[in-house]
Amino acid sequence: MNKVLKSITLAHQLKIAFVFFLLTINTMVFAQQEPELSVIFLDNDKIASVNVDEKEFLKSISAVIEICKKDFSTISADQKIAFLVIAHKTEKPTFQLYSNPKISTAIETKFLEQVAALNIGNTKLVDFPILISVNSKFDETNTDFKDIDLPNQKKVTAYLNADLKTKAELNKNYAINEALPVLAAYQTIVDAKFEGVKNFGSLVAKTAFRDKQDVIQLTGNNPDYWRATMEMELDNQLIPVTKIFMLISQGEFDYAKKYIEIVKMFSNPETITHHYLIEITDRLKLFEEQLNTEINKGIAEHDKGEFEKAISIYNTILEEYPNSSWANFEIFYSQSELNKKTGNTASNSIENWNLNKGKILNHNPFYGLPIGAQSPEDAYLLDRRNSLSQLFKNKSLQIKDIETYADVAMDLKIYDFAAQLYWYTSSYNDKKSNSIYKLLYCLEKLGVPNLKNNFKGNFEKEFKSIEKNQEKDMVKSDAYKSY
Repeated sequence: MNKVLKSITLAHQLKIAFVFFLLTINTMVFAQQEPELSVIFLDNDKIASVNVDEKEFLKSISAVIEICKKDFSTISADQKIAFLVIAHKTEKPTFQLYSNPKISTAIETKFLEQVAALNIGNTKLVDFPILISVNSKFDETNTDFKDIDLPNQKKVTAYLNADLKTKAELNKNYAINEALPVLAAYQTIVDAKFEGVKNFGSLVAKTAFRDKQDVIQLTGNNPDYWRATMEMELDNQLIPVTKIFMLISQGEFDYAKKYIEIVKMFSNPETITHHYLIEITDRLKLFEEQLNTEINKGIAEHDKGEFEKAISIYNTILEEYPNSSWANFEIFYSQSELNKKTGNTASNSIENWNLNKGKILNHNPFYGLPIGAQSPEDAYLLDRRNSLSQLFKNKSLQIKDIETYADVAMDLKIYDFAAQLYWYTSSYNDKKSNSIYKLLYCLEKLGVPNLKNNFKGNFEKEFKSIEKNQEKDMVKSDAYKSY
């Protein structure tokens, strides 16, 4: 490595320490034989260091607890109370009081008036819901209070019951309103010497992701993105996970999933970043199951020769989620078969395929294209795409497979993805220099040439060698020769 690197000051120096917000009060009792009170953080407690003024927030929640202790100190053991407090970013906090059996209106009104008089500050980024319970265990909350509507449960129920279009919007909103603001906040608070992390976080924080954004330009073509990647500890995936959520914000779930598959392998479960990675993984799994069910309905009609019905189904899917590479392929395929059936074969031209191919690959550049090659090079690249299905079958070969994946991505000119994978393999591969040179070659292709100044080497020679080896591997391949 020393032979290749001029400086490793960018590499693996920064590990952002997430400061978790912990109240000293988790479970308390008023006194012996008196009602038991517990405080449960329903969501976002681990991001309190960037989400609230901790000192003031603790003070205000402690004041709420004192009112609970005072007003409910004499209730019987059979009386159960649940008080939901939700601090918001811009609005006044939401208060909801539940009781079983139902307490008198006078007691409820008095309690709520006292709490409403408190100064509970706004959050900085996202809602902070807290449940204060008296004589009720958290895992029995829904049993004790039939009408309770906890925000985290409400969110899950809404997602599960949503149609495809709504699920897509909920995923985008989750990225825009929750994940990206938090991830950007952790980047902007780092020491100024970590310039890449700080600059990239500032860019994310000020970008309007509700508008159409070119995520590759904001990340792959951005020197700060790559410097930030190199400044982070390898197991803290803050930067690539931010890219994943940028893709999600634009509805590009297919490409985001490709990143998720790899990034999860290196993500430390103890980081805040990993929490968001798992959340979006679960969301996309449910989304994909619903999407696949609908696409398979179209395939069933296609297989019966009912091409118009299949096309109608795919059109409905694409109206709800236009970025599905699979649905875009299937509608092209059914339309091609319909053209044959109706004698409109002129529409099945290579030009038409190339136009539709672009729609498919724009959403998933790795999509396997089961259409005949148009040149020896095309045959080779098609074979390279198809070879990806053989990867990651043996966990002991994981790093080797990631390097192969990166090589295929580089052959396909998917340079941003290839560079990300080469960064991983550069830290685990015995031949680190090869991964570094390939990484820097990809960055050169992305228009980020200056980061190579942090490394030693004859880059012109190495880059020519990479291209020469690519050409040699292609020409000697069976797929190329068979065309």
